[in-house]
Amino acid sequence: MKNLTAIALFVAAGIATAGSALAQDHKVTANVPFNFTVNGRTLPAGHYTIGNDSSSPRTLTISDREKGVAVMAITVPDYRASADNKLVFHRYAGQYFLSEIRTTNESMTCHLPTSKQEKWAKAQTQEASVRDNHDVLIALN
Repeated sequence: MKNLTAIALFVAAGIATAGSALAQDHKVTANVPFNFTVNGRTLPAGHYTIGNDSSSPRTLTISDREKGVAVMAITVPDYRASADNKLVFHRYAGQYFLSEIRTTNESMTCHLPTSKQEKWAKAQTQEASVRDNHDVLIALN
């Protein structure tokens, strides 16, 4: 009976350890020196933590504790690992829109859908023939 109890405890401990290993969070940090938009919400420049977890890998959380801001975004995964870690922003007439997260950890590499606000900003700059459209890369810490 004692052996059966010991085996049951061993199995339970193994399952608990495996469950916590599967639910690990993936996080990166970045200093963003400009205001930027995610899902139609403008976030101030600051030090951001960006993460997801294995239970909902398509949901990204972007937060700056010092400024008390946080936003969640649904992403499109990109299962190709990048050579380096960076955020990619689209810039239209001085407005920045978070577009991609590229990491060496393929579970964090993703694209953010283009928001209505970004589509509008892009159309406005094209209509005005402004040549201020380009991608801006920020290194992740």
